[in-house]
Amino acid sequence: MKSKTVLGILLLLSMVFVLYPSVTSLIDVQKAIGEASGYVASATIKARDNVILQIVGFVLLYLFLAFGFNFIRFEQQETPIEPQKSEPIQSQQVIQPKTPKVVKPLTKKTQNSIAVLSASVFMLVFFWQIFSNMPNTTMDFDVTIVFFLEQACKGIVACLIVGIVAYIVAKYY
Repeated sequence: MKSKTVLGILLLLSMVFVLYPSVTSLIDVQKAIGEASGYVASATIKARDNVILQIVGFVLLYLFLAFGFNFIRFEQQETPIEPQKSEPIQSQQVIQPKTPKVVKPLTKKTQNSIAVLSASVFMLVFFWQIFSNMPNTTMDFDVTIVFFLEQACKGIVACLIVGIVAYIVAKYY
């Protein structure tokens, strides 16, 4: 199976696993709004809007990843087939050891690009989470350090995932 096919299947499976809870939450919130006769709590509307923003963000992320993976070229390790020569078979043949595959270290420019990409993703996720969790109506927003730590943890996870994927792509591209 081709590497791009495997990568596409993994991307599709992870998309299903990531989007499933958000979509079921959206369906539950929509049912709650539909069952409410006339009066709908603002917390319910806010929950629906947050879930919609989350789904849109994940879909855009997966579209970006699918678009990016479309342009990745995977090189297959092919061993050239040498035609057999008609030489007499010797009782003692010299076996030549195969040369190990040499993986080149990343250049400084590539390392800097990966670091900038990871930091950009961290900032994007961090500010996206902060601004999506701020109330729109009042400015009486009780901000604690725990709130920022929760959003920073989400940003760090996204930063690490993107950094690891970028490192693997750069190392074996």
